[in-house]
Amino acid sequence: FDNLISFADASELWGLSESTLRKAISYGKLVSGVDARKYGKQWIVTKDAMLREYGDPVSA
Repeated sequence: FDNLISFADASELWGLSESTLRKAISYGKLVSGVDARKYGKQWIVTKDAMLREYGDPVSA
């Protein structure tokens, strides 16, 4: 589970809104079930997918 982060954490680290990440799934930039998945009400995304699509985090 080290490679999984919540949308809230990802949005903070990369300076993006959670809605931007949800739209990325709708547009196919992040693949639902592969790059990101919803557990209950919580969305999670792989760190690898975030690095691939958005580069290094703006804050650590």
